[in-house]
This record gives sequence, C-alpha cells and structure tokens, in this order.
Amino acid sequence: MMTTMTSRAVAFTAGLLVTALPLVAQSGITPEQAAGMHQLGGVRISPDGRWVAYTVTVPDLKTSTMESDIWLVAVQGGDPIRLTSAKGMDDQARWSADGRWVGFISTRDGKPQVYRISPFGGEAEKLTDSKTGVQSFAWSPDGNRIAFVAPRDATPAEEKKQKDKDDAIVVDQGFIPARLDIFDLGTRKTTEVVRGDYQIIGFDWSPDGKQIAYVSMPTPRANDSRYTDVLIVDLASSVTRKLLENDGPDGAPVWSPDGSWIAFETKGPKAISITQSKLAVIPVSGGTPKMLGEGFLYQPGSAVWSPDGDALYFWAQTGTTAELYRVAASGGPVKQISNLQGSVGVFGAGAPSISSDGKVIAFPRGSISTPEEVHVARLDGTWSQTALTHLHPELASVPMGKGEVIRWKSKDGLDVEGIVVYPVGYQPGKRYPTVALIHGGPSGTWDQSFPANWYNPAQVYAGQGWVAFLPNPRGSSGYGEKFLAANYRDWGHGDYLDIQTGLDYLVKRGIADSSRMAQGGWSYGGYMTAWTLTQTNRFKAVMVGAGLTNMYSMYSTNDLQGTLEDYYGGQPWDDEQAYRRASAMMFIKQAKTPTLILHGQQDTRVPIGQAQELYMGLKKNTVPVELVFFPREPHGLLEPRHMLDKIKREYAFFSKHVLGVEVKDQPDLVP
Repeated sequence: MMTTMTSRAVAFTAGLLVTALPLVAQSGITPEQAAGMHQLGGVRISPDGRWVAYTVTVPDLKTSTMESDIWLVAVQGGDPIRLTSAKGMDDQARWSADGRWVGFISTRDGKPQVYRISPFGGEAEKLTDSKTGVQSFAWSPDGNRIAFVAPRDATPAEEKKQKDKDDAIVVDQGFIPARLDIFDLGTRKTTEVVRGDYQIIGFDWSPDGKQIAYVSMPTPRANDSRYTDVLIVDLASSVTRKLLENDGPDGAPVWSPDGSWIAFETKGPKAISITQSKLAVIPVSGGTPKMLGEGFLYQPGSAVWSPDGDALYFWAQTGTTAELYRVAASGGPVKQISNLQGSVGVFGAGAPSISSDGKVIAFPRGSISTPEEVHVARLDGTWSQTALTHLHPELASVPMGKGEVIRWKSKDGLDVEGIVVYPVGYQPGKRYPTVALIHGGPSGTWDQSFPANWYNPAQVYAGQGWVAFLPNPRGSSGYGEKFLAANYRDWGHGDYLDIQTGLDYLVKRGIADSSRMAQGGWSYGGYMTAWTLTQTNRFKAVMVGAGLTNMYSMYSTNDLQGTLEDYYGGQPWDDEQAYRRASAMMFIKQAKTPTLILHGQQDTRVPIGQAQELYMGLKKNTVPVELVFFPREPHGLLEPRHMLDKIKREYAFFSKHVLGVEVKDQPDLVP
C-alpha cells in the first residue's frame, strides 16, 4: 500500500469507518479559517522610520499552495499598499540604506532570485541569475552592491551525472557548498568572494563596505550547526580570517556603527542543546570577547546596535511572551524596554527592526485571542504600541477563547507555567472536555501568540467547546538555563509529571473534566505523548505527531545525533539503559489508549520508522490505532491541504473517542 500514495494523506487504520455526524454547533474559528489564515512575516521598518515593509503569505486550500507578497504600510497609519503581486513567493524584503529601494527574493521566474522595486511604484527588476537559487541577501551600505548566498553551480561532470541519472548518493560525501557572491548594480556582474568548502549561513556588511563578516558551517547536515564560526573577508584582497577561536557555535555577527566592534551570539562546546547562547562583543581586530548581560536570566536573540553604538537591542523569550531588551555595549545590567502583553510569535521576530535614528521599532505582535499584526512603538522611554494592519477581517466577528497564564507546582515542588485557552462562552464552575497540547523541542515554548494553526489549534478546540491546555514543562525555553537543562537524562519523568500535575491542577480548579481528556503533540510533543500513552490510561485518546518512540533506533537514523547526546549524556551503545528507559516502545504492552499517529513521509529529523514502530506495537497489542503519512512533507507540514487535514483529522479522532461524537466532514480515509 505504500506505493499507491496519492496527494491526500494515507491512513492505515485498525478500526472501521462509521456513520458520521456534523461538528458540534459552537461559535469560534473553523479548521478551514485556521489553515487558510494569512501569515505575517518579515516586518522591516524603513531607514527614515516612515514606512514598514512586510510579507503576507496566503495559503490556497484548493491548490494546496502558498503565495506571498510584499506590502507597505505608513507608520502614521493608513491603508496598506501591495508592493508585489506576481505568482510565487516574494519574501525577505530589505530596504536599501537610502530608502529608495526594497530588495526581495522571489520565485516568480522559477528559482529564487533577488529583485528590487521602488516603494513609490513601478515594476520589479530582476538582479541575480543564480542557477542554484539565492538563499539570502543584503544591501551594501552605499546601495551599489548586493551580497547573496547561493549554492555553487554544478560542475559539467556533475551536470552530466544528473542528466544520465548516474546519481548514487554516498552518505556524508559530495556536499555542494553555499557560497557568498556580490552583485554589482553598476556593472551588472557577479563576483564570488568566498570560496570555501563549507556552507555560509549568515553575514553582515561592514559600515564602510570593505569587509563582510559571515558565518560558516562545515556541511549542510543539521548536526553541524553546532560547529559554526564567524569569519571576516576583506573584499579587496579576498583574504579571510577567523574572528575568534571557540569550539562551540558562534553566529549572528553584526558590526558596530563605527566599524570597530562586532556583536555576535556564542556558546561553549558542551551540551549546547541545554545551554543558552550569550551575547558578546569583540574588537574587529580580534581579542577576547566581552560577554554582555552577565546574570541575565533569559537567552538574548539576534541583536542590533543603537545608532550611537553605545548599546544593543534584542528580543528574548520571557516566559510566555517575548520582550525587547537593551544592554550597554560596555557592559552592565540588561534593561527591559517593551511591555508587549502578547508575543512576537512562537518562533520570534529575529533581530529588532529599528529606524536609523533609533526612535521607532516595527514588529509583529499577536495575543492568545488576536492574530499577529504589524505594530510600531517609539523607543523614547515610554512603551506605547500601535497596530498598523488588519490582516484578518474574516475573523472580526468570530468569538475567540479567552487565554490565561497559569502556574502550578509539579510533583517535586518545581514551579511550572503554562497557558489555558478557555472554550468560547466559558461558564465558571462548569467542567469541559480538555486537550493537552505539548510543544516540540523539547526546548520550545508555548507563548501568548495566536494559537490557531496546524501545530497549535487551541482556538479551534475552544470554538468546539474544549479547554486547551498548553504546558511549558521543564526543558522549555524562556525560564533560564537551569530550567532549560532540568530534563537532562530525565526525558519521560520530570517533564511528564509537570504536564500531568498541570492537568490535575485544572481538574482541581473545576475547569477540566477528568473523564473527558485527550493529549497530542508534534516532535518532542509527539515523544511525550507516545510516552504518556504507555504510562497512564487517564486519556480517552492521544495524537502522536512526528514523535520519537524508540530512542535507541532514533539515534542512528535521525539527523541530530548531537542533540540526543546532549540530553542523554552519551551515545546509546555507551549507555543503552538511558536510551531504553526513556523509550515508549519498551513499555508498549502497557498501552491501552486509542492512538492517532501523524507523520511527514519525508521526515529526516524524526524518521518514519519511529511512527511505524509505534503503530505495529499498538496494533499487535490490539490497541485502536491509525497511522497517517503526509506525502512530500518533512518534519513540519508545509502544504495547506495537509495542514487542514491534520487539524480536522485530529479533532475528529478526539471527538469520536472522547465525546462519542462522529464528525461528518473529517478527511477521507484511503484504504
């Protein structure tokens, strides 16, 4: 049956299809609205602080494709202006230093290339012509050149092999490096400036345009992200030098306005998965880095310099929100600048986007009950944020579930935090069916961004009369390094108890109905749900999404061995007991709960064998189980139809087994 996959998800089911009923009549956002929402990204303020460029990505549920365009909105308010409208993806909008141009990467003509367009009108102009496609780019300070990263072109011998289908893959060999090139807008010529047998994954121009600081990575293997270095290339001589020696990862370099310092992110070489990056500055000539924000509890994100070069700004995950911080370049305490009362999104906003005079910042902001919109705020000492866009008029009259940040004590007394999204029309004193949604990572975090997507459909459940519980168990980011490392060699124990005691807390408060509960999660959330399945029968149904189920076999088949070594303290053949003890498959005969397993068929982070092991273990033990593969999908879902399928299929499964209600418009099951 594996060879007969269609564009729909393929399901293997141990149960029988039965007559279906419609969704529960309840106000709230629908699965179609959640999967079809416009997605905001790439928020960038113009150098003069008058305009904000941003990207809007629109899913098409009929064709299961995405299209994105660049938009502009005035900081003073007014109707947004659509800057691009070609088919394909327009992304990574970047202002030239004089504000006369907006550069961006577009797939309108096939492979991604750099284009530029005037913000005052006119057609987009294609600049690059890379055979392999551009990955990222940046304007030079004078606006006359563009640096970009692209994989090197195939050699004639490589092209012939591809044409002849003489394409055997030798594992860990034959990587094609991503190079740094410069396109000159005057001569229209492209010059390769870095010729290393490594990947370039980020860079920044010096203020005088004579040098570029860039980040190298040995190969494109995900596991090699722990071996990044910062180097500087002199553009006139092509001489490259390493900025500093460090066995751990260094990245995100950014030059000071006077060109004498570079700020960057850095870590030591040990257990990098459970340590936080530090923000540091170092003289361009080299030397000993100066660590900033010593004693700061949270992990700084990518930084930008203040215009006078005296300080740096950065976002940092702060519990269930993200806040803007400022630290003097000379050292000293870190100062919180923002009061977001929401979040800049689960995956953060990148480096702060601040006007050239340092007075205005632009950023995406959402809350538990409102989707992300473009916001601006003044950096004059008093935080007052203003929304500039209204991207979701279709949701204006749709009621949303109220969110609340809650705290409880785990079994060992550890303080734990999470979010509860209440049902639309919630009545205090009434108990509701409850779904626990577990984030990935394990160093992910549930924050106060809008939870209505395939990964976190909490508002969809709220619209159907459910309580959604979003715990941040030990190991989550946003609570300091000690909390981040608290699940070292302890997967499936303390973190599991953090989640279960959180549910106990909701039951005790009279919110959750202990007889009507479900749990689901993706990646590490899938791991935790598979583990939970073998440890308790308190749930009526569970969903394991891209979950790790056998840590011993997972180690050698996934693409991040170093991460597992960080958490388990070694390799599985050196400490088999540690890996076996934390594997759901070792306890599979204890499982009784009906289980839905969802997995991307092209997943290399958590290979499909993990899903197959769990499926077979449950099936052979007569536990009701369905296994669904999403064709073409990697570790996360990218196609809109699959996103919708995931939301509806998961809800239908939980509705059937928790509420005893069959859902009519669930996705078809392919025999």
